Amino acid sequence: MKKEARPAVDRLLRGISTNHVETIRDAWREILQDDANSVIQIQNKLTSSAWAENPRGPLAKYFGVLLSILDELDASAFEEEVSRLRKSKLHPMHIKTLDILSQRILEEPATHVADGIPVFVASEIADRSVVVRNIEGWSKTKGLSLNNVTRIDVIARRPELDYLGKYNLFFSGIILTWPINSASGAKLWWWRLDAEFTFYHEVGHHVAGHIEGGQVAEQEQEADEYARSMMRNSRPVLTFIGRMLLWPLRPILKRFAASVGRIRVEAT
Repeated sequence: MKKEARPAVDRLLRGISTNHVETIRDAWREILQDDANSVIQIQNKLTSSAWAENPRGPLAKYFGVLLSILDELDASAFEEEVSRLRKSKLHPMHIKTLDILSQRILEEPATHVADGIPVFVASEIADRSVVVRNIEGWSKTKGLSLNNVTRIDVIARRPELDYLGKYNLFFSGIILTWPINSASGAKLWWWRLDAEFTFYHEVGHHVAGHIEGGQVAEQEQEADEYARSMMRNSRPVLTFIGRMLLWPLRPILKRFAASVGRIRVEAT
């Protein structure tokens, strides 16, 4: 007798518990496609009395994941669920998670790119308008594909939050970082260049269908190559001039790169 397929929400949680990234990604995307049924399934799971108990194993992750996917599926259902959960008995750890995620209720996209992909920019970033203009421009780069990308977040640059980009890959999103303070001149130029390359790099992961989230060196190289090709497309004149200026220096640069490689090998 053929077993009935488990709901995508159950498979998502199973993937979370086993750290199986392909299961997580595929289940998440299936949930988004079957939004009406998924909302009901998620609401049913969030009514469980287990959230009042001490979270063991992956239970702490489950609560945040369920709320996050509900927000992406149905903003009004998410808001209602947040209101209901605030009145229910929750473990302190889940209360903290609820407080963090409930901030999304007041969040509005700073802009939309491509076919309506929302772009969210943290309010603490001073140059929000600069960020918005740049992302709008980068998204129009010749040859760029934003297929399967559902959301772009720009958060304040903090080293301890670098892991977010890796996990957001499962959920078809892109996370970029930007310094909080304003800048001008060479510093702003460098920030923009760095953020643009990172943007193309993350898109490259999606285009190539990577699922390991930065854990495979070959995939990082592939995403870097995609980013370099997009940088060439976005700055054709500058790329041409750069090649003309650097072409005579290629032998010297190759010898320098080789010597650096030898130094690194000897140092390890």
